[in-house]
Amino acid sequence: MIQSILIKNFIGYKQLNIKELAPINVIMGKNDSGKTGLLKLLYAISKTIDGYSRRLQNEDVLLKKLLAEKIFDTFQPGKRGIGELVTKGQKEKMSVNISFQHPGLNYNDRLHFTFGESTTNTIVDCQDAIKPISEHFRCLFIPAKEVLTPLKAIRTTREFNQIPGFDDTYLDLIRALVFPTQKGNFTDELKSVNRHLEDLFEGKIEQVNDDDFVFRKGNTEFSMALTAEGIKKIGILTTLIRNRQLNAHTVLFFDEPETTLHPEAIRSLMDMVLLMAKAGIQVFMATHSYFVIKQLAISSLKDDVKVLCLNLQRGENGISCDTTELKDGILPENDIITESLEMMNDELKMQFT
Repeated sequence: MIQSILIKNFIGYKQLNIKELAPINVIMGKNDSGKTGLLKLLYAISKTIDGYSRRLQNEDVLLKKLLAEKIFDTFQPGKRGIGELVTKGQKEKMSVNISFQHPGLNYNDRLHFTFGESTTNTIVDCQDAIKPISEHFRCLFIPAKEVLTPLKAIRTTREFNQIPGFDDTYLDLIRALVFPTQKGNFTDELKSVNRHLEDLFEGKIEQVNDDDFVFRKGNTEFSMALTAEGIKKIGILTTLIRNRQLNAHTVLFFDEPETTLHPEAIRSLMDMVLLMAKAGIQVFMATHSYFVIKQLAISSLKDDVKVLCLNLQRGENGISCDTTELKDGILPENDIITESLEMMNDELKMQFT
């Protein structure tokens, strides 16, 4: 999976250098600290390698062309193109050096590219090729907003009418969701994940005719418009497991998984994330939730899975990043924990004054 990253002059990041990423990587920080931007960049690069590998089987394809297109369609920048991603006021170009390693797929390679503020939709400084990855590899991005209700509208807008508005994280997820359910076995960990997630709401999301989805609970069927937001978020995961798009060779990007979920469901979902990691899935998630971080700390101790926390802070010199590993159930210092403690302190002061 993604082993290391070195990123310079990307949006607010002057430099981000992480030499060893983990099975689970949690990105924390205040609003406008670059969390979703980092998720999208790593996703666009990973998805490019996936698409490049598949197309290379039947045609000659330029890696740098696919990469530029994917970054553009993932970020949907303005008139000046992908050059808008370069940190403003910096003379140096944006550069990315990312390494991939997957022993299970016998994969090990690196991708490096750079471009400047004047770049619109073409990347010139990029290696010509990269080692193709196995067809079993998958790359998924789950946005904070659910996609099951507006699925047809998003697909029509982007895929058929070519109108921007919904970026590729939405379109790619929809394509993965409508993929037919596959027969065959999957790992015990993913069987357990699927069973526990469906048990959360005592029902499951199912695909019916014409790419429509419904929530089925016993003998009762609900349309997506009448289904709770939390059920739809969990239903996306169970659908992707059942149709094998979320498998043991997947890199999963999850933006604010806590959105629309009750704390009890958040805690259960984090337990399932740990099981996904044990099945071989690498997870990157951005969060503002104390429950997400605390439950990951508890679960990582119980299941012995490495969880790396990336704490982002925006200052005068741009976005900086401190990394800590969740160990022994202890939480790292960060703004989410600090605010939780401040709220408790405020309550105590009111009680004793």
